[in-house]
Amino acid sequence: MDADGVREARDAELALEGWRRCFVGGGPRLEEIVELYESLGQEVLLDPLTSEELAEECGDCSLALQLFRVIYTRAN
Repeated sequence: MDADGVREARDAELALEGWRRCFVGGGPRLEEIVELYESLGQEVLLDPLTSEELAEECGDCSLALQLFRVIYTRAN
């Protein structure tokens, strides 16, 4: 399964549980984003990226895989 297929399958799996994909974020703002969504009454799920989701030239970048997360939310 290609990277799009992997993420689409994960998105579909989480959608069945009421989660909505928002975007990919990272760095120092990630905690602020989580706090913002929670202050708006949302549950937040941070899902790690996989190397398949990165551009081919970035596939071995362990730093990107450590820093960035796919952000999902759902109503409490």
